[in-house]
Amino acid sequence: MGNQKSTSLTEAASVPQQVNNGNTEEKPVIYVVVREGFRVSDREYLTPDDPDAIAEMEFWSRIANNHSYGELVDIVQYESKKHRIW
Repeated sequence: MGNQKSTSLTEAASVPQQVNNGNTEEKPVIYVVVREGFRVSDREYLTPDDPDAIAEMEFWSRIANNHSYGELVDIVQYESKKHRIW
């Protein structure tokens, strides 16, 4: 029948297990204003319906409509790799 690898219990047990010790800290959800998917300012908001966030979104929408080709401006959830500030 040929050589067949058999997995033993010791191989399966050697896989590292994640241990939950009850010390889980969840980061709060943060929202940012983006224009065509790119972050446009360094301000962060706790809710997408924050009046300051809406005012900033309207500002960038006017900029996009008046001085560019009307890119999509939106308030989205913050992603650390995608929306970081350089």
